[in-house]
Amino acid sequence: MKFFLIKLKINNNTIYRAGYTFYALTILSMFVAIIISINTKINISNNNYVNIEIDQKEELNRKPITKNSSKNINYNLNNELNSKIEAINFSTSDLKNIFENHAYVIDNVRDQKQVPDITITKFPKDFNLIISTEDKKSLFIKSLLPLIIKENNKITYINRNIKKIQNSKFEYISKSDALWLKRQYMNYKVESHNISDLLIKVDVIPVSIALAQAAIESGWGTSRFVIEGNALFGQWSWFKGSGIVPEKRDSEKTYEIKSFDNLGDSVASYMKNLNSNINYEEFRMARNSFRINKSSINSIKLIEFLSNYAENTEYSKILKKIIIKNNLKDFDHATIYRLPYEVANLILLNSKLVTKP
Repeated sequence: MKFFLIKLKINNNTIYRAGYTFYALTILSMFVAIIISINTKINISNNNYVNIEIDQKEELNRKPITKNSSKNINYNLNNELNSKIEAINFSTSDLKNIFENHAYVIDNVRDQKQVPDITITKFPKDFNLIISTEDKKSLFIKSLLPLIIKENNKITYINRNIKKIQNSKFEYISKSDALWLKRQYMNYKVESHNISDLLIKVDVIPVSIALAQAAIESGWGTSRFVIEGNALFGQWSWFKGSGIVPEKRDSEKTYEIKSFDNLGDSVASYMKNLNSNINYEEFRMARNSFRINKSSINSIKLIEFLSNYAENTEYSKILKKIIIKNNLKDFDHATIYRLPYEVANLILLNSKLVTKP
């Protein structure tokens, strides 16, 4: 019996020692893994170039769409690629490469009316150094098209939701719908709280008009205001510190050019301005007349009602020339399409370009 107890004690000690050893090795492995992870992140952050890491599922390469290729762009969504782009200095060359890698060709957009979902938050710092006017305009248009179309999509969604409430067969709407509708009245400055008045304001801005106004106000993406504050449309603000002070501003004036965190916010603010500011009431009524007549909005006719946007009395005529000369009406019916892989949204944060799916 004594022998048996001694043997049991030895076996228990062996088990305990094995357990402690396993526990120690586990802690050591976790510590090593953490060190490796930290070093990896440091090495990545120190890379001063565009680094693309691609997790290939089935197929890495695809042929870019050309004007002569088939118009069928319903790609097999099973062949998706997850991409991650990191860079310290985002340049115009990087922007060009990104568009080329995603087969984003302006002539294809004119022909097929479809735009890849690529979002940039600001223009590269060397954008104003582009020598070729054609290259500058092409990059400018390709950069803004997804932003303008997606903001119009948001407005369209709100418009449809309002109509859904308006056409409801129920005598009373739900509390959540009532609160949502109240917010829209406030956002669009509809004091009458009349749904029909609200619908006149909640409507899209033709892509050609948005592109033309952005081109004028930002010098095709090269002005000081767009470089320093993502101000595409030269919107004024009377709140000190909310924007950029113009160099040629009269001493007695206090306005600033409103700045934004990103280009998308600038587009959203511009559209909200046209849709809610009392100065553009005629613009909205003219747009609504196209809706009443169930006809497509004619941007050339509509810009006649934007003369109040700038102090220049020839502003509407200048807009018309830009739209016609650059064939911007070709983009009025363009839509966003999904690429055969998760497209990255380019976000410039802390001087570092990252991509998010």
